[in-house]
Amino acid sequence: METDENAEVRIPIGEALPGISIHELEDPAEWVFVLARTVADDGDKGWAYRTSGAPNREELLGALVVQVEVLKREICSEWESE
Repeated sequence: METDENAEVRIPIGEALPGISIHELEDPAEWVFVLARTVADDGDKGWAYRTSGAPNREELLGALVVQVEVLKREICSEWESE
């Protein structure tokens, strides 16, 4: 267990997200940003995000913007093929 500068306890990602599998990375990860779809005991659904540490916010924003653009193109392509 680790504690960051904000006194938040950090646990290994496998403990935080049990049963979740992802594709293996080719290179070692420097840090991660995880967006998770959550379901409460009462069935309510929500979203949560976690980071492995303090990310470079500019890099994170850039990566998210690129992913949004890729997703928009994929969705538009799906709509056009229907």
